[in-house]
Amino acid sequence: MADYYYYRRKVESQRRRRRAVVALLAVLVLLCAAAGFFWFNSEHGPGGSPVIEPAAATASPAPTATPAPTATPQPATPETATGENAAVFAPQRLLPAVNDADWDRSEPVEQTIDFEYRNTDFRMAALPQLGRVTTSHFDTAVLLGDSITEGMAIYATGLPNAQVRGYRSSGPQIIVNNATVHDYARNVDEAALDAVVAAQPDFLYVLFGTNALVTQGNEDSFIAYYDKMIEILQQNLPGVAIYIQAIPGVQEDVVQTRPGLDNARIRTVNNMLANIALTRGCYFVNIQEALAYPAGDQVDEYEAADGIHFNPEGYGVWADYLKTHTAWDRRNDYEGTSPYYILGS
Repeated sequence: MADYYYYRRKVESQRRRRRAVVALLAVLVLLCAAAGFFWFNSEHGPGGSPVIEPAAATASPAPTATPAPTATPQPATPETATGENAAVFAPQRLLPAVNDADWDRSEPVEQTIDFEYRNTDFRMAALPQLGRVTTSHFDTAVLLGDSITEGMAIYATGLPNAQVRGYRSSGPQIIVNNATVHDYARNVDEAALDAVVAAQPDFLYVLFGTNALVTQGNEDSFIAYYDKMIEILQQNLPGVAIYIQAIPGVQEDVVQTRPGLDNARIRTVNNMLANIALTRGCYFVNIQEALAYPAGDQVDEYEAADGIHFNPEGYGVWADYLKTHTAWDRRNDYEGTSPYYILGS
């Protein structure tokens, strides 16, 4: 079964193939140019003009004389050539001079090979456990989401400096439309996208979906908004690492009053979210692994009164899971052994 590393290797393999094709074309162009250069020199001589044999001079008849023996002329060599002949044997540069400044840059390139991920299993596409970052990692992080994320600002989760942007009863459309929403934890009204951009995070953790899935049959609309939201966030926060979090499960009896929150349906939508993460170049974090049983039902010990949100213990488990499922980054500080030696510099 394909896992996270399989999908990452697949993307890298496609990139390497594109680079190899471009490099091969460049080499062929240079070889053709070099062949043309040498052909031109051989046809036109060292001075760049066609080689013309001198015409025999017409002279009046002279007494016949026995010619003195002369030495057979030897072709010039690089060691014996002098004067104009020396130019023929001057070293020739096969490749044009390279301007280093043209190579010392990095910029996005247009995708030339179409690809699509199918039948994505969010559990296999998720980040594995990789070291444990210190709490300071979240000092420059923003946690964006709905009322479930809002709990990160209400309870003592061990992430005191994380910037939480949790907006009740919201979904990804508030970012797409830059809608003005109320943040109850901070008691402010603000345009959602502007608030996230103004925070200028190094890392962005996103969790939406529970409110949208209350309505049945709207998966396609939700995924379309989610994908557009990620695109907008990447445009407004270039270089920021974005973590898409799995929608956590709910208590199994919630489906009786909210049929849309069926844990099987949540699992299907999580597969779609993992697909967005792979396509958009984001990280997918399977927080459901820590907050739900294997079947997807919320762990009883973390249950809040409504069977959807979490109690303080659940939020603490969630925060701890994020610490151990963070992609390696030079800016990260780790507790204990760093995974640096695994991933290199």
